[in-house]
Amino acid sequence: MLNVITGKLIINENLIVYPEYTFDDFKKSVYYNGQDGIKIIYLNKKQKIDNYNYYVNLFFKTRKLYSVSLINCNQNISKANEKNRKIIHDKILDENNIKSNADYKWGKIISEYDSRSNISSIDIFYNH
Repeated sequence: MLNVITGKLIINENLIVYPEYTFDDFKKSVYYNGQDGIKIIYLNKKQKIDNYNYYVNLFFKTRKLYSVSLINCNQNISKANEKNRKIIHDKILDENNIKSNADYKWGKIISEYDSRSNISSIDIFYNH
């Protein structure tokens, strides 16, 4: 999972992100297929991080990595029960001794449920 001291996240052997990660770095990855770096980048396949599978989204701001969004997809959760996914995310953070909404030198990590879009996610925000 996330190294809270450095802000480094190993998504897999082909994609490792960190606070200074740029869109130009992403363009060198196997996941680059012409994305423009302005819109959210959705990685095509589920990604296994530690023992969990996630949908992973990257968002760049001024060509620097601004945030990474992780949505656990180990369990099938209906739209009506999306809030339950937040419970899973909270558990994952607890297992990794990560406190949600804590400030770190490099940024912050949050487990949240957005009622407007009905989505639960673990969001990693990097300082600029």
